Amino acid sequence: MTSPGPAALSQTPARHGSGKRLVVLLGAALLIASGCVGGPTRPTTPTYSGAERPEPSRPDRPDAPQPRDSGFMNPFASRPEAYIPRHVAPNEAAALKRVAVLLPFSSSDAAVRREASGLFNAIQLALFDGGAGDVVLIPKDTRSEIQAAAEAAQEAVREGAIAVVGPLFAPHVAPVAAEAAEARAPVFAFSTDEAALGQGAYLMSLTPKSEVRRIVDWAASEGVTRFAMFGPNSTYGRAVESALREEAGRRGALVISVEYYRAGDTAPLDAAKRLAAVVRQENKAYPGQVAVLIPERGVQLRTVAPLLPYFDVNVRQVKFLGTGAWNDPEVWREPSLFGGAFAAPDPQSVSDFETRYRSAFGEAAPRLASFGYDAGALVAALARNGQLDRSVVERREGFVGVNGLFRFESDGGLDRGLAVLQLGEQGSIRVVSPAVKAFTPGS
Repeated sequence: MTSPGPAALSQTPARHGSGKRLVVLLGAALLIASGCVGGPTRPTTPTYSGAERPEPSRPDRPDAPQPRDSGFMNPFASRPEAYIPRHVAPNEAAALKRVAVLLPFSSSDAAVRREASGLFNAIQLALFDGGAGDVVLIPKDTRSEIQAAAEAAQEAVREGAIAVVGPLFAPHVAPVAAEAAEARAPVFAFSTDEAALGQGAYLMSLTPKSEVRRIVDWAASEGVTRFAMFGPNSTYGRAVESALREEAGRRGALVISVEYYRAGDTAPLDAAKRLAAVVRQENKAYPGQVAVLIPERGVQLRTVAPLLPYFDVNVRQVKFLGTGAWNDPEVWREPSLFGGAFAAPDPQSVSDFETRYRSAFGEAAPRLASFGYDAGALVAALARNGQLDRSVVERREGFVGVNGLFRFESDGGLDRGLAVLQLGEQGSIRVVSPAVKAFTPGS
């Protein structure tokens, strides 16, 4: 079935299937969002569309927020404009934890609308699994517009939101975080662009830095001492290069060459020829110690990867490496990638979630849905714990979700415990280095 929009979801129950458990680590406590057995249709966590009453005028901004010590600090939560679901008695409203969900539900791009709907479905599923009956979702439509995202955050703050899940796009993160700062509410966004961080914003999605850190670490353990990169001249490509240089440097390895091509160019022959010449020379001097990182996806990856062996790069000696963009069965049958490896969440855990999602909503989970589930489970656990301050959100032990172990850095960036997957012939993959189960002390 087609997933309903935010207004419909506030009234439409979701069918829930059985599933694995998502574990969230908070200090010494283990907070478990356990799966429920499928059965009759049951209501999800109450949500609010924002259209049930006139919007009050916005009060004057308070002084600049001070660092949070503990508890929930939204100054609007106890005011008349704070949202109270119709089924909740006024004397029970004080116990509510309101969480805003800011996504482009009405984007003009059908693929974006599908991602937004999938993220929201997954957030609801996480709250339902965890039995978070005191957490109320307030979905707001950002319409793929910066101003709309800022206005949605304004509304959510004065309706009592203590946290924000979303937005989806990097340019929306800073305006949303600026508004959320008034309530000292953390923002858990789905962008992969770390340039958007700041003012209490954190990233839930995979980032180039976390992916490159993992694949470089694995390659170094396999004897690689020289890295090259062949990728698009884009914001993403530049971010990957920066991460590659940083991570290689940490391990005493060298970045021997970086060749860019115009994003979308299906035949960057000159760039491939230049890079191949350097790689061949280095592999002759240091056989088995050279790797090429190719941060591409889909058809474009299948187009550019064969260019290097075309220019006589020996793929049996030179390792091809990828980011999470390689995590796509459509590219695994490309012969030039056989033996290549990439960093990604544990495939079994993600597969279990996708099965559960399909059971609940009758359709395949969109690409980002699993990150929505992790965000929903995280916010529910933090709300249950009674704190959303930085000391808890940024605790070094981290959290465990569908996409594995993760923790937030002080700048809002993300450190993930990813697995390394290697491509075999005929489109097979295998885990050659499992994801870590715990961050080491002091790391």
